[in-house]
Amino acid sequence: MGLQRDQDINVIIQRFAYLRNIIEMSVAQNLTSLNVISENFFRDLLNLILNSEFQNLNVELGNAAAIDLGDKKQAMCIQVTSTSDKSKITKTVTKFVEHDLHNDYKRLVVLIATKKKKYQADKISSANSEFEIDLKKDVWDWNDVVKLTNDLPQDDLSEVRSFVEAGIKFEEVATPLNEVGTFIDLMEILSDETHDEAGKGILMEPDPEGKIKHRFSSHAEYLLEQYGVHFVEYGAVLAETIKQGDLGSARVRRLGLHLATKSNAILMASQGDPKEALEKLVKFYVEALQKYNKHSDEGAVRFFMLDQMVKCHVFPNPVQLSA
Repeated sequence: MGLQRDQDINVIIQRFAYLRNIIEMSVAQNLTSLNVISENFFRDLLNLILNSEFQNLNVELGNAAAIDLGDKKQAMCIQVTSTSDKSKITKTVTKFVEHDLHNDYKRLVVLIATKKKKYQADKISSANSEFEIDLKKDVWDWNDVVKLTNDLPQDDLSEVRSFVEAGIKFEEVATPLNEVGTFIDLMEILSDETHDEAGKGILMEPDPEGKIKHRFSSHAEYLLEQYGVHFVEYGAVLAETIKQGDLGSARVRRLGLHLATKSNAILMASQGDPKEALEKLVKFYVEALQKYNKHSDEGAVRFFMLDQMVKCHVFPNPVQLSA
């Protein structure tokens, strides 16, 4: 039996990760209607978390006003955007001052509905220094919302969980999804020590896209060492399985998309630590295999997660969006 707080925050994190992925993919396809809908979702969510009275200002001010949500009692306003570029934040501050909104609101928060970047500067000021925004304190993404939520008293946290569950729907089934079935089949093959290609992997380039070295630089040595060791045993088996169509590249690709949502939720819960998140992800799928009385070869699971990390399905990089 776990703590209610842990159960509540885990549900919230999983639903947030699911919605973030949907927003990223929608914007990448120029589908912006979800952005508009998410404004009201964030309004109601933040009113619960912050005990605020945010209103959707687009109804009266229109999209040109640079802000989406406003609480005049707290003199705080929020711009909800899926674009994390510094140029977008600068443009928001400029328009904020042009509309004289700094006279009504003392604090402007830019809420990134995807994932914020690590900005070089600490602050951005308007042209004549009438207003400035602190990039460390006033640019939020889902991780910041999770932190705010986790600070709530238990009763309030459970209320937020209920709201999130009602607002972000996805089906949960008792039997394995097709993608999980693919994973089970794949682990059967990878775990077969009699496979002709078992132990024949030759690793020439451990990080072909530079993802591990660039994004997870502080953990790169560990991740690359893990990938290299397990590639020798399982790499050739996986390549041959896909090549021969034992599972089919389409099935494996769909499995990768399935892993994106799950791994993002675990990475978020691990505060962005890929080493900790990898261990949790491996443990989750080993236990899932054991649940269905299937091969639970920890090494095979670990290699596949590392391989999918390199292919950007596990801990996928945020979609780069234009301002």
